[in-house]
Amino acid sequence: MKINYWLIVWMIFLCCLGCRDRSQVNVSDIRPRETESDNLQTALAIVDGLDEADLNQATSRGIYNLNQWIEKHDDDPLWVTPSLLNTLPIHLAGTGLANNVGAKRFFSPDINYLHEMSWISQVARWIQANEVTHREIWDNYIPSDLEASDRAKLQSVLRQFDWTVRNIQLDPLLDYPKVPEGETKSAPELGLPGPGYSMAMRDILVFGKGDWWQRARLLALLARQVDVQVILLGLPAEFGELKEPWLAACLVGAELYLLDIEDGVPVMSSDGESIATLREVRSDLSFAATILPADLQDKAEVIVPGLVGLIEADVMSVSHRMAILEKYLTGERQMKLTTSPNGLSRTLRTDHGIENSEIWVSVYEYYAFAAALSQRLTAGDPEAIKFVRERHDYQMLEDMYQLKRGRYKSLRGQFDDYELELGQELQRGSKTLLMASRLAQEKISVMTTDRNVQEELGYVRPEEMSLSNWQENLRRTKLTFVRSKDMASYFIGMIHMEQGNYADAIDWLEKRTLQIGVEATQSLPAELTPNQPATVEERPSLSLLPGLVTQESTLDINRLEQSNFENSARYNLARCYLAIGEPERAVEILQTVDAASDAGRANARLIKLLQP
Repeated sequence: MKINYWLIVWMIFLCCLGCRDRSQVNVSDIRPRETESDNLQTALAIVDGLDEADLNQATSRGIYNLNQWIEKHDDDPLWVTPSLLNTLPIHLAGTGLANNVGAKRFFSPDINYLHEMSWISQVARWIQANEVTHREIWDNYIPSDLEASDRAKLQSVLRQFDWTVRNIQLDPLLDYPKVPEGETKSAPELGLPGPGYSMAMRDILVFGKGDWWQRARLLALLARQVDVQVILLGLPAEFGELKEPWLAACLVGAELYLLDIEDGVPVMSSDGESIATLREVRSDLSFAATILPADLQDKAEVIVPGLVGLIEADVMSVSHRMAILEKYLTGERQMKLTTSPNGLSRTLRTDHGIENSEIWVSVYEYYAFAAALSQRLTAGDPEAIKFVRERHDYQMLEDMYQLKRGRYKSLRGQFDDYELELGQELQRGSKTLLMASRLAQEKISVMTTDRNVQEELGYVRPEEMSLSNWQENLRRTKLTFVRSKDMASYFIGMIHMEQGNYADAIDWLEKRTLQIGVEATQSLPAELTPNQPATVEERPSLSLLPGLVTQESTLDINRLEQSNFENSARYNLARCYLAIGEPERAVEILQTVDAASDAGRANARLIKLLQP
């Protein structure tokens, strides 16, 4: 059994990891012995090129150059281990991640962290730079008495909140797995998927999916880029096994504004006129009861005073090495790499009455989970392989290289073709690359039966391959084209939406992604209708795109019965109609989702705001 590209993404986290807090350090006091460094420029150039680089080679070169650079800088004698690390469970606090918090050297996972943060900083930048109608949806709910600077900050976070909700399709929040009796390791340490920790930020961004805890973490990282802190308010321990997260809250001015990132709407004040604050919730417990989970509404007087602050503070983000590096990132490379959890904890305690704050364990659980899952993958565990392929199929992106490049460029806001410098060769933007990755439907439909199409695509059956394997290979290859076309179509529609091209976005989301008004068998012969396997005689073969081969048989399909981005595409289609002044059509689309589902509940919250 072949374990390929996506395994590398997990194995990179097996190195020694760690970090520290910068809340007691003035980074400007750290004086380098020189102002410029070839090693630093080389390392940053490597990070810039990670989208198209071999991850293993780039990691080795990047770490070497960063360590050569940082050796020339004095350590800071004031740097101390953050006290909030002590709030982590012992099995997480005692790992290499935390033990190396103050090390003045870089580790392999730092390169992945820098790559993720470069995407996040770019997303934050182009959200700010482009004003389009759909991003203004929450502007009227910003309190009118805010000072201009605070209003601008809250508006920025609301745009990032909206982008996160629209671009990260909501996955169900998993329950914590049951650990076998007598087992000393936690579920993440056993590589068992659970809530909030089963995907890296890279996976969440690339595939546009995540549970609501993962959405919350992404929002915190985006808001950090505009100097706004976002925390999660956790229920007191007696109302949940692990101080269960409840709502997100962004700190702007003197208030914590409440955001329901699961349902994708801000929490509205009791009069419905503005975004609610924690201060209002605390002053009106009858109102607080209405927004608590149904089974806890009679306990508002106990829960609200005891709310816990859960702070997103990745081990890299509180490390000494990232604090030193951050101040050297200027211009297009400027990004926020660090946070100060101890300082934020003090602010929450003194200004907002949150006596207990902790580092949110989710990202630390992810590192433990990733290491254990890598071991399971290496051992060929079929459940681990299935999980990775279903959640983040990097192999498909490697097979469909233009799809991968197009997706990565969309995260950087490189939507259209562009010139690096005036007069240079035109570089293909995201839309062009995504379009190029989409095989025409008439070719997909006959690619397992038409030798001319097979030859045009360059597929030839190897002499040594058995007929049965060849038949399975061609069906898998065809499925790759079908799935990649679905992904590309959805992302093209989303790009048009981000650019304010609502007519084009509607066309791509409605007809090409959701296939509303398009018959599944339209223009296709009856014998090639979706999900109808062809006979053996109708299966000339294709050379399988590199990937895993299992014993399961793959159906021969021409289209997916339902897009992998069904809920997100439907929600964004409704938002497009809302943006062009057709709220009735928007509501009609939102109401087509099962009201009992998570997406249906979230849609109902938005409909209620649209129809007060």
